[in-house]
Amino acid sequence: MRVSVIIPSLNSPILDDVLAAVSSQAGAADVAEILVVGKDEAGLLVPDGRTRLIDTGRPVNPAVARNRGIRESSAPLLIFLDSDCIPQSGWLRAHQAAHVAGHPVAGGSVLPAGSNYWSRGYNLGMFQAYLPTRPAGPRTILPTLNLSVERRVIEKIGELDETLPRSQDMEWTARMGQAGFQPCFWPDAPVEHRHNRNTLRAVWADCARSGYYSRQVRLRHGDLLNTPALLRRPRLLRLLSPAVAAAATARLLVEQPVVLRHHPADLPAIYLTKLAWAWGAGGEPARD
Repeated sequence: MRVSVIIPSLNSPILDDVLAAVSSQAGAADVAEILVVGKDEAGLLVPDGRTRLIDTGRPVNPAVARNRGIRESSAPLLIFLDSDCIPQSGWLRAHQAAHVAGHPVAGGSVLPAGSNYWSRGYNLGMFQAYLPTRPAGPRTILPTLNLSVERRVIEKIGELDETLPRSQDMEWTARMGQAGFQPCFWPDAPVEHRHNRNTLRAVWADCARSGYYSRQVRLRHGDLLNTPALLRRPRLLRLLSPAVAAAATARLLVEQPVVLRHHPADLPAIYLTKLAWAWGAGGEPARD
């Protein structure tokens, strides 16, 4: 199965590591092209016959970058990978296997790791539904940091919504489900998410922004996403944000007790991600 890998990047400091991890995958000969869309001012990308930079000239949001990559790609299977995600061994073959198994949209997992306490807590809290310990199966939404989509799906439902500064992947994969292309979580395709949210301040700001914009998407697709009534009352949501965060953290521990067994010290950071999300969802538009 021929594959195009699309990587949006704004001067990622680990872009060379990401590209090396893709190129070293078993089955890498099936990769028709690796398209990095955005900026690489450090020159970490070395162009070759299949890897190239599509320079956008100025910083663009991830939806714009991914859509540009879609238009310039050629393979029937597109894999979207963030420029701070390191694919692990077997990642490529696992994505291909998901589609051979009949899933037109497949999202891989995110390892419960990080460069420090806050980085790891962010990954545990924000990607709790996509940890490798979760079972494979249908999902209503999937993140684009590690996502494979058959081209026929995009031809049917269209590209990402470029008007959304954040949470474009929620809106996009929700539309896929509405059109009959059931997104599927496939934990056998893991990445290590080496992001830069390494301080309490950075984690709070990012999760609050995610809360604000994901609330907009959940309101837009209320029936599909089973949006709770509380999200329609932002002031009350902000007032109740400590309780909402506590309930979300408790639900994580009930659904995945392995987190408590292996990461008990990370519970305060996990709770903080939930609190920031709820606080942001109840607030005004946040700036990126």
